[in-house]
Amino acid sequence: MNIFSWIGLTGIIIFTLIPLLSKENRTKQEVRKAIITIVIVIGIIVAVMIFNVNFLNAILFGVIAMILFDKKTYTKKRLIIYGAIILVIGIAGYSVFRDNPDYVLNHLKNHPETSSLYVAENGEELITYQSDVVRPLASTVKILIAVEYAMQVEEGILNKESYVPLDKLKKFYYKGTDGNAHEAWLKTMEDEGKIVNNEITLHDVAKGMITYSSNANTDYLIHVLGIDSINEQAQSLGLTSHEEIYPLVGGLLIPDYLKNIKKDENKLIEELEKMPMEMYRETAEELSQQMKDGTFNIEDHTFDMPLDLQRVWSDRLIGASANDYGRLLAIISNNELQTVAAQTVRDLLEWPMEVNEANNERFTHLGAKGGSTAFILNDAMYAEDYNGNKIEIVLLTNDLNIWQQILLSHNLNSFESKLLGDEAYRQKVQKELS
Repeated sequence: MNIFSWIGLTGIIIFTLIPLLSKENRTKQEVRKAIITIVIVIGIIVAVMIFNVNFLNAILFGVIAMILFDKKTYTKKRLIIYGAIILVIGIAGYSVFRDNPDYVLNHLKNHPETSSLYVAENGEELITYQSDVVRPLASTVKILIAVEYAMQVEEGILNKESYVPLDKLKKFYYKGTDGNAHEAWLKTMEDEGKIVNNEITLHDVAKGMITYSSNANTDYLIHVLGIDSINEQAQSLGLTSHEEIYPLVGGLLIPDYLKNIKKDENKLIEELEKMPMEMYRETAEELSQQMKDGTFNIEDHTFDMPLDLQRVWSDRLIGASANDYGRLLAIISNNELQTVAAQTVRDLLEWPMEVNEANNERFTHLGAKGGSTAFILNDAMYAEDYNGNKIEIVLLTNDLNIWQQILLSHNLNSFESKLLGDEAYRQKVQKELS
């Protein structure tokens, strides 16, 4: 929750208690209403902070709970009113939130300046819609990092069964910035008995970067692999539009770093926008090195970045084109990497085959990595069916508002599923985006 959420919920509690300061207002009924309201507010906070429920969903359920606990609700007139409201909301909700793959298609058509789609089937490019435009990758960049990791395992530089102290990963963990991904990964590792003497294998760290999208694991691996090695790998693979890598958590900390220097929050956005990209990368690297060395304690910092600052950060994330990642996926899918590297990177990316048994009925291989911010929704995937047919899909979108983000996220799976399994739909998309 951001500061405005806390202010709003605290305000509800305060304004609920203020009338009770007057003795004549402290009736049994009013006290009961105040207790119910405060309990519901606390429930919203617990749901968001502990169970990671979306804040808007928690508020909606809180409002419903208040209605249900209000005795006045159960009059005939109010039951009719609330019943009608629920019916209208239900119909509207079904219309908006039903699976609609064409929503994604229409968004692509209507927003060519901020959207890209690349689709290739059996080596033939079917759709290259704005696919040469460089856009922010968010966590999709972790595919490239996974490939460099696999190559260093192949070459014997890294031993994927070596153990990594969890304290080394903790140095890069910026709480509240990854949707609880790192903590969820740690819990799974603990439940599966993979943490031994507070250490875990390097390969499980890499899996946490891909399957759970842990940024802490990512920045640790960037240090282990070396930024220069990752950048050189991008060039050797022919990813001609790929921007240079920098540590993700280090980038997140740049606004705090500038704030401590400038002491003027009003000019912070302007300073960030004016900062040359080379300096931005160097600052992220410097902060990340300080975290690694222990001279910068990330636990001393609390993430509470306003949306206008998040937009600047989001726009400055590492970029590449959909063509670049279509090529990268094809290299993986066609086993163009050396044997051990190919097996290693597939083991990282093909997590959808493990988490959803139905995928094993449709595909022999299915690998994917998405990426998102408040303004970005990306996904990159490759698949191979039991007839040996292969397909690569890369979707990059940017400059989204909240509503677009919600609806694209909701419909992305059905859009990709139809692209993967319906040739007629692929032809439809190809025609409408040509």
